[in-house]
Amino acid sequence: MQSIDFGGRLIGEDQPAFVIAEAGVNHNGDLELGRSLIKEAKAAGADAIKFQSYKAGKISTRTAPRYWVEADDPDGSQFDTFAKLDSFGPEEHEALFRYARECDLLCFSAPFDDEAVDMLVELGAPGFKIASADLTDHPLLAKVAATGKPVILSTGLATIPEIGEAIAVVRGRGNEQIVLLHCTLQYPCDAENANLRMMLHMKAAFPGIPVGLSDHTLGIAVPQAAVALGAVAVEKHYTVDKTLPGSPDHHLSVDHHELKQMMDGIRTIEKAMGRYEKGPVEAESEAYRYARRSIVTAQDVPEGTTLTREMLTFKRPGTGIYPKFVDVVVGRTAKREIPEDTVLDWTMV
Repeated sequence: MQSIDFGGRLIGEDQPAFVIAEAGVNHNGDLELGRSLIKEAKAAGADAIKFQSYKAGKISTRTAPRYWVEADDPDGSQFDTFAKLDSFGPEEHEALFRYARECDLLCFSAPFDDEAVDMLVELGAPGFKIASADLTDHPLLAKVAATGKPVILSTGLATIPEIGEAIAVVRGRGNEQIVLLHCTLQYPCDAENANLRMMLHMKAAFPGIPVGLSDHTLGIAVPQAAVALGAVAVEKHYTVDKTLPGSPDHHLSVDHHELKQMMDGIRTIEKAMGRYEKGPVEAESEAYRYARRSIVTAQDVPEGTTLTREMLTFKRPGTGIYPKFVDVVVGRTAKREIPEDTVLDWTMV
């Protein structure tokens, strides 16, 4: 499998999981809140922060029903939500990207229209994320692919053939830098709908393309489990305060404390993954010698005595003859006097 260079950070099976703090529009149109999101994501150890770049009039009709619930506006449309959160233009995006560079944190965004793509290219975005709902927007895919920058494709709602079509569009523009993210487009996503094994299906269906997870479940267990299953990238909704009004994503996001816990768990899991090989490791060297058992004399054995089973027992340490060889030892002759409670070795019999 190839590794994808995303702003100098490699994404692939032989690399640490690429963890994206999905800030989306959790800045609520406030630059200071946007900077706080960046600062706290860096402190938590995330590899990158990702925003969303859209204008309400370009993403939704005024009457498009929501597929999520907003308790404070239950009858509103998608347009109503987007219109509250689409105030950031090139100037605000540039300020966020500049601050992220100052914090040494990769910063990019999910564009939802051609103008957003052009703006993000101008800002030097290291790559792009295509939202699940836009996987079948082939013109947008083609626009992004033509930049030559890496493309992260979220695959919620999609069938395997639809994912294949999207990959073909990107490759058709000469771009092989693709990362797939399994996703279930439910906000929040119930654990039983996370279907992490789909990542394995996607790896088999699209060999050579890195596969990860875009997660909408509550808590941090599912993204950590995804890494244990081999996710090369994890995207998680993130905020600095779950109680904030504005973006409907605040309540289902992890805060900066949970993000830090998630990062620590992911890095621990990566250390624990180990190797595809069974055998003692260096850390077990002392246990290898002293935790196993050896054949030990249960009584004094005079020189020249033929050993019987009743003369032998099995005790630690494991520095002598293993118990599995007891039938080989029984019937042999003691070469010298062997005191009781002696660990046998082959020179004694």
